[in-house]
Amino acid sequence: MQAKISPLQEHLIVLEEECKKGDLTLAKLFQVFGNDSHYVIILFLILPFMQPIPLFGLSTPFGFLIGAVAWLAYVRKPPFVPKRWKQKIMPAAVVLKIAHGFTTLFDKISFLIHPRWGVLLAGPFRALNTFLIILNCILLALPLPLPFTNTGPAFAIFSMALATLEDDGLFVLLSYLFTILTLIYFGLIARGVESGLSILF
Repeated sequence: MQAKISPLQEHLIVLEEECKKGDLTLAKLFQVFGNDSHYVIILFLILPFMQPIPLFGLSTPFGFLIGAVAWLAYVRKPPFVPKRWKQKIMPAAVVLKIAHGFTTLFDKISFLIHPRWGVLLAGPFRALNTFLIILNCILLALPLPLPFTNTGPAFAIFSMALATLEDDGLFVLLSYLFTILTLIYFGLIARGVESGLSILF
């Protein structure tokens, strides 16, 4: 029996075919993903930030873009790219590298993913989950050149997007956990800055 292909895998296959034709604009990338693939877009955009070194200069625009896509998903509007970003070139080699990274990551965790605990994705939880994605997007967007300042928000956003795409409540709980750890980390940073300023002044 052939294994079921997930929505994420389906979009990655189409994306790889498009990359064979050459570089993509950001508008074309969104077009490939389609009008009902908000969380596929979020997963694709967040992957580069899931590592310790912050991508200074990229986290701010991508944080706001991911937050906007999450909000559009909540209000059931198709995703769109701001005019000034539409013609931004996404090199095919970079897009393929991200796609292959997703494939590798998904292969490693796919055995954990299946529909369960749907209550955590419906009703008031749907609003809460969207709020937490946007909160983590704001934290991601902060221009802080410190290790792991992108990592915590990125894992929280990734987990929530994957949970929503695959109807898996376990990953909603993981997103909650990553959000709590991220808030603690940012709180420690704020406390450290406050202590430093008090010593200086």
